[in-house]
Amino acid sequence: MIEGNRGKDLPFLKGIRVIALTWVWAGPWMGAVLADMGAEVIKIETNQRLDHQRITRILEDPGKEFSQKPDINHGLFNITNRGVKSCTLNLKQPEGVEIFKKLVKISDIVITNLSPRVMPGWGLDYTRLKEIKPDIILVSLPAFGSTGPDKDYVSYASTIEAAGGLSASFGYPGEEPVLSGTYPGDPIGSMYGVFSVLAALNYRSITGRGQHVDVAQSESVASLIPEVTMEYVINGRIRPRMGNRDEIMAPHACYPCKGEDKWVAIAVSNDVEWRALCNVMNNPEWTKDEKFSDQFSRWQNQDELNKLIATWTKDCTHYEVMHKLQKAGVAAGASLNIEEAINDPHIKERGVFIEQTHPVAGKTIVYRSPWTSALTASHDPAPCLGEHNDYVFNKLLGISEKEIDQLIDKKVIY
Repeated sequence: MIEGNRGKDLPFLKGIRVIALTWVWAGPWMGAVLADMGAEVIKIETNQRLDHQRITRILEDPGKEFSQKPDINHGLFNITNRGVKSCTLNLKQPEGVEIFKKLVKISDIVITNLSPRVMPGWGLDYTRLKEIKPDIILVSLPAFGSTGPDKDYVSYASTIEAAGGLSASFGYPGEEPVLSGTYPGDPIGSMYGVFSVLAALNYRSITGRGQHVDVAQSESVASLIPEVTMEYVINGRIRPRMGNRDEIMAPHACYPCKGEDKWVAIAVSNDVEWRALCNVMNNPEWTKDEKFSDQFSRWQNQDELNKLIATWTKDCTHYEVMHKLQKAGVAAGASLNIEEAINDPHIKERGVFIEQTHPVAGKTIVYRSPWTSALTASHDPAPCLGEHNDYVFNKLLGISEKEIDQLIDKKVIY
């Protein structure tokens, strides 16, 4: 177990320090979740190559001037970097690398989702980090892993899910592959990274040794489609794209409801649930048709079945359908847009979305980690660029203000 954090109701990673060489989504989100757990996460940044999410424009608003200033944290950055500290350091200069090494000596974990060639290029591969601090834990989140012929390929979330086999599995029968739009490679890789940190810390507490954990985001995506893998491995077949269909359940789809662009998802797994659905719909005559009499028959005729069910759902709101079916024991969920999700009574009661006050951006709404515990740390807002330079360089490393000014002049610290 992780030692040193047994005080009552203390975040269970209290006292663990993480250095984060991260940008975009996968690495930063991992850092934010570790910060939720109580770790002190220090994000190393540089003006030479700002984190894309500091300056990403999400929506065009002609009536509002858009700021490219990195101190104005934009939506993505506010969510994926909340709770971490920011310091600016130029690792292309030897003095910057030496400062980084001093920080490694007083830290427990280094996380990075940079290309595998970057850390060795700075002389900061795992072998060197281990020389600096023998029990250091390095977690890498490269797109395609730290080894293999594709390890240095440039990638973003869309290409990661394509390489992992996910996009080839998405789409409708007979049509082209579809990108998910939510790009789960990054957050899934992040969560595997968080798990690996906890496992590595536990291993270190037992053996006193650190380790290098290599989490390939493309392989993380591949873990989401076991049925596709097994279909090929066992049967030698490539599973076709199925749209909203399920291999067993029918009905299984999203159905139109009353209102503009309102939908409800319904999934029926057996005959008992089917009869319950029929009862809620007041048993229309078509439900007695032989072609819907058992699960396999419904699956074979699901295109017609879906059209018939839609004649009922379209006269109800998506919440009405959900509540009626859930009361009858049928899995159903209103398809919520983000406005509905933020204001949903259940989600509001659970505090999924939290309000923060950022020193520059003002009030912002972000979502918390999808788990709660008495051991969760407070949710601090995302940092301004270099906001914690004084804390890191002066208080942690003991560099004097005069030396810091000199390093700023030499552009070692920005």
